[in-house]
Amino acid sequence: MVKQDVLIIGGGPAGLFAAQILQNNGFKTTVLERGTSPQKRTSLNYGIGGAGAFSDGKLNLTPVIGGTPSSFDRTPQEIQTYIDRVDETFSRYSGSAEYSGVSANALQSLKQKAGKYGVEFLGGKQRHFGTTRIRKIIDQFYKELKSQGINFALETPVQTIGTGDHGFIAQTENEEYSAPYILAAPGRSGAYWLREVARSLDIAFDYGPIDVGIRVEFPAEIYDPIESIMYDAKFRLRSRTYDDLVRTFCTNPRGYVITEEYDGFALVNGHAENQRKSQCTNFALLSRVELTDPVEDTTQYGRSIASLANTIGGGKPILQRYKDLQQGRRSSEARIRRASVAPTMSNYTPGDISMALPDRILTNLLDGLDQLNQIIEGLTGNNTLLYAPEIKFYDTRYNVNKHLETSLPGFYVAGDASGHSRGIVYAAITGMLAAEDIRDKLTPS
Repeated sequence: MVKQDVLIIGGGPAGLFAAQILQNNGFKTTVLERGTSPQKRTSLNYGIGGAGAFSDGKLNLTPVIGGTPSSFDRTPQEIQTYIDRVDETFSRYSGSAEYSGVSANALQSLKQKAGKYGVEFLGGKQRHFGTTRIRKIIDQFYKELKSQGINFALETPVQTIGTGDHGFIAQTENEEYSAPYILAAPGRSGAYWLREVARSLDIAFDYGPIDVGIRVEFPAEIYDPIESIMYDAKFRLRSRTYDDLVRTFCTNPRGYVITEEYDGFALVNGHAENQRKSQCTNFALLSRVELTDPVEDTTQYGRSIASLANTIGGGKPILQRYKDLQQGRRSSEARIRRASVAPTMSNYTPGDISMALPDRILTNLLDGLDQLNQIIEGLTGNNTLLYAPEIKFYDTRYNVNKHLETSLPGFYVAGDASGHSRGIVYAAITGMLAAEDIRDKLTPS
């Protein structure tokens, strides 16, 4: 039995920034991480840095993107102070301060144009590091934490979490770790596991929404006017047919579409480099799904959609030309080659997305593309490609106090698996909020 003061489950942004809070206080802290160190990572989902800080590395430096301050009883002004601290940390390792979304006049102009067509534009300050640079930054961060006393147990997936005389017990394949405080931050890929742990410990949570959709890829020059204002512009709208929320996510100018492997299925995602450029831009277009009694388990619903799509795609993501989807026909390799740009993903199956996604979701996405075409002119042209499925599992929202402590005292959640963050910055903030409270409880008064 390895006895510690604090156990952190997951070495993504939430876990790393929590460890940073705890590093100089003399507490015995261990980070249990399923994956490997930054230099050895091959998995997109697991390893030091998590998913977002391993691929692409975008920082949204505004409280209006990536989370909701009121969900843990904070004001936007309070959250902004944490955002600034996150930015300062990345600045220390990156040696650069390249921002977009800083021209108030340009942001306002785009907001007005979007509003004219019934689309909400969420503008704000951003930084983009690119996949290669973000991995180097995270490696430096990780090594500094190690040098300052944080213990990392890598390639050590936690199987179960229980309670004991010393507080909580985290059981791995070869060892038991115990501590009076535990911070669970396993990321989106570990959200399903965390929910089962929470259920076994009788921790209160609610089913939240998930986002289901596609990755849209198109000639890069179409996005140039938007990129000059904000690198990863955020658009939200209500579909004309069903009045459901549809939003863009993770835009990658001159980027690449990639496969995101999960246990039992594959999804699509995107990233962009600073040096290596493609001829395409891509973004996720997502339809919000909320379920009510008697079927409330949005995780299982999303997994079933992913499973069906993978069955239709023969274990691979489906690729379809927008024009073919619009005209009700399956794409073939020959039809895909008629686009002026080549797909940036090579491991796909030409197919029919309408057979993989529920009709309501597909209708919402087509409505969304049509409305966004008024802002990103040319988006619905003959050269646009669509990949499916892309699913964001933000579905389990834990009932927490303002420090991210759950209904079980001493058990904290953070990061995207908590249901209170979407992305690197808010994930880091939730980790910091939890770690500050743990630090204060461990510090003698």
